[in-house]
Amino acid sequence: MQQIFPTDVTPEEFFNSGVDFPFPRPQVCLNPDCRTPVPPKKHGFYERNAIDFKSVYRISIRRYYCPYCGRTFSYLPSFCLPYFQYTLEIIFLGLLAHFFELGILLLAFLQARSIGWQRQHLQFYGRRFLNNLKPIQLGIRQFMPEQELTNLENKQKGAQKILGIVLSGFPGIKSFSQRFFAQCNHSFMSPC
Repeated sequence: MQQIFPTDVTPEEFFNSGVDFPFPRPQVCLNPDCRTPVPPKKHGFYERNAIDFKSVYRISIRRYYCPYCGRTFSYLPSFCLPYFQYTLEIIFLGLLAHFFELGILLLAFLQARSIGWQRQHLQFYGRRFLNNLKPIQLGIRQFMPEQELTNLENKQKGAQKILGIVLSGFPGIKSFSQRFFAQCNHSFMSPC
């Protein structure tokens, strides 16, 4: 089980802190079947990639375990998405480029920075976003009930509208991603 925690540090700063980063400590077990009101115990670290505009970082992720139910869970920084190596900002930029037909410009930019994105990356993230459009709409309806989300039968136009709402209705993609994860218990890019 993974939990996303808010942080304003960059992937580079997080990487430089290593295991000394001040990870949040949960006060209760995050397993919905347990929820024991005793702080879980630290359970070491694991490493994962975080690829941003500057470099590829191998970052340390704190793990915890509940001594009562035995489940483990980890805390991801808000610039990460579960099961994705690229940072949230790069993925969001890729979605904007894909749905607003700026993909060629983004690919040239990312290749100039030696990030190694291909056209297939944009297509993969675009398909995943389109497949998740309905759950994302439901999440936005819960956050912003006043927001008009009708007539989104055309998936391309629906994706553009949702991305526009995320751009204008939230302080940033991290804010939207964290709220969606907290509400739905999975990432907006997780396979449905």
